[in-house]
Amino acid sequence: MVRSRWLAALCMVAVTAGCGGSPGQARQAGQTATRQAGPTVVPTVMPRSGQSGRAGRTAEIWLDRLQMTSASTGWALRWTVNPSSTQAGYLATARTTDGARTWADVTPGAAIAMLETSGATVVLDPLDGDRAYLAVTAETAEQSGAAPTVVFGTSDGGRTWTESARFRAPAPVSLLSFAGPDDGWLVANYGGSMGQDPVWLYRTTDAGLRWSLVAATQPPGSGLPVDCGKAGLAFATAQVGWVTSFCNIASADLVLVTRDSGVRWAPQALPVLASGMCLGGCAAYGPPRFFGQWGFMVIGDAPGAPYLLVSSDLGQTWAREPLPPGAGVYPRITFFGSRDGVLVSAGPSGVIGATLATTSDGGATWTTVRLGRSFTANGTEFDFVSQRTGFAWAPDGDAAGGPPAIDETTDSGRTWTSFVPVLANASG
Repeated sequence: MVRSRWLAALCMVAVTAGCGGSPGQARQAGQTATRQAGPTVVPTVMPRSGQSGRAGRTAEIWLDRLQMTSASTGWALRWTVNPSSTQAGYLATARTTDGARTWADVTPGAAIAMLETSGATVVLDPLDGDRAYLAVTAETAEQSGAAPTVVFGTSDGGRTWTESARFRAPAPVSLLSFAGPDDGWLVANYGGSMGQDPVWLYRTTDAGLRWSLVAATQPPGSGLPVDCGKAGLAFATAQVGWVTSFCNIASADLVLVTRDSGVRWAPQALPVLASGMCLGGCAAYGPPRFFGQWGFMVIGDAPGAPYLLVSSDLGQTWAREPLPPGAGVYPRITFFGSRDGVLVSAGPSGVIGATLATTSDGGATWTTVRLGRSFTANGTEFDFVSQRTGFAWAPDGDAAGGPPAIDETTDSGRTWTSFVPVLANASG
């Protein structure tokens, strides 16, 4: 199966609390990144495009990625211009404290020049309402093939950011995962083709200030297999983590696990053989999400799939749990702890179903309710922060007609309130 299909499926379904950390491809622009050395503290500056002109006004906002950390607070990557516009723009960082209704730009000033370069990439990884990490790779005109990358971190809701020492990876940043405030990992790659995906894995132990290469696919034996497209990265502790992939054929490399902080990787032992859960190709719909020893993962693309897998021993063993009737082949599943979770039914091409289900026993049983409204926009994303409270939105949406609305439920999907988010503009 072609790579675009797997990317669509992976974006549609997640076991994580949201889509934060997913990469966004920046729009074209003509400026060159400035060079800075060493870890420093940099302030946030307001963006220079996509705003109205006077202090106190608000502007339209187009969200590309959204991750709420509570019913009121959340983070997003947003386009600085209408995504359908021919004007140059990039993906900036925004934060809300009023339930996604109003957003403030919190992009670190030192990141803007990098983001404005043509072909820049950015990944956002929020840890909570105040702490987040932002990794940026700038396009370069140099012929060395090394991409300048910087990781920014904040612990005060984006008011100030620390800046890592700049390092040059062989490819742009694509995945980012922190297991607490100090230990983090970053994957650099260009994306897989012909069933292979060369990647480079970097690690930090000082809250993102310095990064070192710990594993790679090249040369062979450097820690990671080259087969399958690496699409998900998650660490539950400073030692234990997973890489999930999409594979053109049934492969044991679909889910890889490390127990030595990313130096060595091996296929994760699963209760379903790859040949039994894959048909012509296979995907893990996001990396595992862990709460202490308890973890959850959705996997498979074959008759009888997908499978909800649950672990109670930090991934040493996994068991299958049933999905509710009508879940669809690409259900959107989120867990909030070792017991509570929510599922929105979905099918191919991002078609959203008519049911929502909740579990209070780790997926052993589900209670199903009918969604109180129909979501007709293919690719609609859902971000639940509890069994009762969640948000739905269509990335980009009908860009020509203005930013799409966000829908919020506080009663497990029975009723929804619609609103159009705005970008606060505190500068002139």
